[in-house]
Amino acid sequence: MSILSVCGLEKGKVWRMSSFKTAIASALAAVALSAAPLSAQEPGVSDKSIKIGILGSLTGPLAIFGTGNLAGATIAFEEANAAGGINGRQIEWVSLDDESSPPKGIAAFKRLVDQEKVFAIFGPGASAVGQALIPSFKASKTPVFISVFSTPAVTEPPIRTVFRTGPMNDRQQGIAIADYVIEHLKAKKISLIRQTDEYGKRGGEAVVARLKELNVALANEEVFNLTDTDFTAQLTRTIKAEPDVLIIYGYPNPSAIITRQAKQLGLKAKIMGANSAGSRKYPEIVGEAAAGTQNIVTLQVLPEGNDPAAVKFRAAFEKRFPDLARQGRPDLGDVLAYGGGLAFVDALKRAGDKPTQESFIKALEGLKDFQTGLTLPTTFSAERREGNVAARIVEVQSDLSRKLLPAVVQDKSASK
Repeated sequence: MSILSVCGLEKGKVWRMSSFKTAIASALAAVALSAAPLSAQEPGVSDKSIKIGILGSLTGPLAIFGTGNLAGATIAFEEANAAGGINGRQIEWVSLDDESSPPKGIAAFKRLVDQEKVFAIFGPGASAVGQALIPSFKASKTPVFISVFSTPAVTEPPIRTVFRTGPMNDRQQGIAIADYVIEHLKAKKISLIRQTDEYGKRGGEAVVARLKELNVALANEEVFNLTDTDFTAQLTRTIKAEPDVLIIYGYPNPSAIITRQAKQLGLKAKIMGANSAGSRKYPEIVGEAAAGTQNIVTLQVLPEGNDPAAVKFRAAFEKRFPDLARQGRPDLGDVLAYGGGLAFVDALKRAGDKPTQESFIKALEGLKDFQTGLTLPTTFSAERREGNVAARIVEVQSDLSRKLLPAVVQDKSASK
């Protein structure tokens, strides 16, 4: 029995905070009654099941990422179970909501490890929560697999139990964006506007550092808070700086508002965004001002596209989560989590008939050029915890459709 089915997520519902605590308490009790006794030797493993924790922001301002983390993993795990499971074991999972709060993320991680005694954890879904969990990661033997958030703090320096695939980390993204606007967009004057949180700070710092290496000074740099809705002051200063390219390092909603307000105020610069804002809903939110804007995106194909892999996943997602589909999903986070879930499942299978947390870590370290058809290839090693070091560029067309450009960008200094 999956805790998701107990909570009714099979009906496509996204948990609201008002019902979450009651639902999760009931679900945990039901799973506890139905599960076979866990192995005394290895957390989360019984003869018939392997228990995984899914951690993410299901409520709060970062819920778009946490619900994506949960939805993508759910489909990957259910497909694995339908195909016979993991070496004869079914995957069971417990999902906890960190409510977009780092302290609550720390508490949820502790609960998954100490009380639920899960074999591994899939998530969390937000950079701010991940950054806050670093001491917990270091103190735990439980493997952690990240597929949505991008702060480099959890992998630089590497933590032995922590792996990430899907997004490039923000240091690598910042380098790749800086290189792209210089080499491909031929920019001479560049402005930057970024969030003040962990996500914007790390990505913005990387852009600035890389431009400095290339002997290109920023025309100006501006910051904003995640909840801001008026960017007139920042954009007025940016327009006076007369950049060729404006780089926006922020989440989808503020990035969309900045783009719309920039065009309204008369900004002539090309607008380039980070991976987080590479949402299929972005053109709709921005409107006609989105035409011509570009984003870095860490996908092989677009979720709304006609590629067979995209069509297949979209059909599965819409059937499994009809309520989310009516919101214009699957989107970036859903696809990244599904691709990560497939890599996670592959490593579970290769961890052996008697899996241990150590054999799972070794199996992940042996993952080479793992392909999903949706996400970019994943490669880990004994020294490497970043599964993906490349990205594509997506451009909004005049009809507000999105198109992947031929360019593949990457942090050229990343170890292979």
